[in-house]
Amino acid sequence: MIRQYEALLAELPRGSLICRKNEYYYLKYREDGKVQDKYIGKDPDTVADIRCKLEQRKHYTEMLSALKQEQKAIQKILEEFV
Repeated sequence: MIRQYEALLAELPRGSLICRKNEYYYLKYREDGKVQDKYIGKDPDTVADIRCKLEQRKHYTEMLSALKQEQKAIQKILEEFV
């Protein structure tokens, strides 16, 4: 499941939506240690699609974090028995 979540995260956009003057939207994210802005535009459908994908990414990130914590707990329990 961890690999599946990582594959899903690789397909989704990173960052956050920023609204500038006159309702122009940009996707702000970090790449190679630098902050990048990608122009999205004013189209409400595109903005809603990006917003939905960012929410999915947040959900998958939380699920992946929980799975990794469970994996660590299982490893710790197994080490006690060995």
